[in-house]
Amino acid sequence: MKWNNSFALGIEVIDAQHKKIFERLLAIENAVTKRDPWHILRFQLDELAAYMKFHLAVEEAMLEIIRYPGRSEHLESHARILDQVAELESALKENSKAEDLVRFFENWFLKHVLAADRRYAEYVERELPALMEPDGAS
Repeated sequence: MKWNNSFALGIEVIDAQHKKIFERLLAIENAVTKRDPWHILRFQLDELAAYMKFHLAVEEAMLEIIRYPGRSEHLESHARILDQVAELESALKENSKAEDLVRFFENWFLKHVLAADRRYAEYVERELPALMEPDGAS
């Protein structure tokens, strides 16, 4: 799965982070396709998991700052995502299929980002349109 502009929320910093998540996911897909050794796949997974934690923290801070009304539910979904990532990391250590990992992240992106994140982007566009402008400029 590759990034396309239909995934963009219109919040520059969040879209840039989503693109980086895609880059890391693509690296994992390539490692799986090439049947790279386990340690390379593990490194790619660690990179993706660390970046996701960073991204989710940024997103959570933004939702708090803008006082997004649905933030508690959104934060709960982030907690579930991080739990699932931890489970997948454990499964991968136990020689689980790497393809399952790729599928999980693709499904997460489609369900979470294109649904839940789109809802807060609509809120931002309505309530704080300056955040939707390039570089946050008004």
